[in-house]
Amino acid sequence: MPYISELLNNKITDSSDVQVGKLEDILIQPKEGVFEPLEFLVIKLKGGERKFVPYEFVENFSSSQISLKNLFGKIALSELPQEQFVALKKEVLDKQIVDVAGTRVVRVNDLRIGNFENKMCVLGIDASFKGLLRRLGLASSFLAKPFEVKLIDWRQAKLLEGSAELKLDTAAETLSRLHPADLANLVEDLDIKHGSRLLASLDSAEAAKVLEEVNPKLQTILVKYLGPDRAGKILNQMSSDELVDLVKTLSEPEARAILAKTGARGQALEKLADYPDNTAGGLMTLDFVNVRPDWTVQQTIDEIQKVSDKIRSIVHIYVSEENGKFRGAVSMRRLLLADKSGLIGKMAKDFPVHSTLRPHDKIPRVIKLMTKYNLYTAAVIDKEKKLLGVVTIDDVMRLLAPSA
Repeated sequence: MPYISELLNNKITDSSDVQVGKLEDILIQPKEGVFEPLEFLVIKLKGGERKFVPYEFVENFSSSQISLKNLFGKIALSELPQEQFVALKKEVLDKQIVDVAGTRVVRVNDLRIGNFENKMCVLGIDASFKGLLRRLGLASSFLAKPFEVKLIDWRQAKLLEGSAELKLDTAAETLSRLHPADLANLVEDLDIKHGSRLLASLDSAEAAKVLEEVNPKLQTILVKYLGPDRAGKILNQMSSDELVDLVKTLSEPEARAILAKTGARGQALEKLADYPDNTAGGLMTLDFVNVRPDWTVQQTIDEIQKVSDKIRSIVHIYVSEENGKFRGAVSMRRLLLADKSGLIGKMAKDFPVHSTLRPHDKIPRVIKLMTKYNLYTAAVIDKEKKLLGVVTIDDVMRLLAPSA
């Protein structure tokens, strides 16, 4: 099975053994999750003209011989095909691809061509240093001996470059199965152009989860590159604390433009942005389930179903009076086991003031309190005991290990 580097620029002969030109490129038609067969050979004729020969006219196709079944003059040559094709040399070699199985971005140094189900197909991608040496004609030299070839299954690779705009879109369903943190790593490994395209290929909610995991400095650049409309849709799906952290990195006009797209959340987010980063107020989120004490368990469950897609995780249900005064919390476990007609206020576990946070509490107190009371989430209240927000354990961990 040859590599494309061993095929390009090789002589092509017809059935009379007359050289008609050299192989300049190979066209395939991209399909999701399959080994794509070769569709056309791009032949550069002796006079410099290019012709597209359907692969069905190929007799032999190896690194030592490329020949056609018929006389060249009797082959029905094609002009540039109208369908969407990918040129392997022009659009794949030396380009970035996403290895979905390995959740990484790699550079295509060579391509493995071989027979699959009686069709000549693209089987694998060689991203190794040995593949690069092969391209330079040094595959047999002593330089190549220490290096191994580890091919990436072509079906697991998603193209990010080239003239075919749908290539990334067709990969979106597969990519969306990856964890947002893994997708964020892919975005960080790509250049801005292709990183933003990867985000844009996902739905807004999924893209928001990914953007939250991206390095903060890169977040700002990506938001500007995406443009106000697309960025606004994604940012509106971000959790409140993450969005505020991002807004703080923007200029005042940019921050206002972003907050204007968040609708009713905008005013609350502006207040959240006023708290210093190293305080409970700077860490807290506004995304939590808040119910009234006279609600039934069933009413509370209905509310959770209504808002759950906008909240990353729900550990406790917070209970407060109509005036905002904090009454206590109910764990999800207790809620699910309770009588559906019971009142949530009677189930709420009272939280003494010393087990809650104030917005200007410093990080050491946040950590000490959450550790002491084994809290996954901690309520933040003001002087009038009104519930302002919630600090989650993942925000604390992110603060302690920002590079994780």
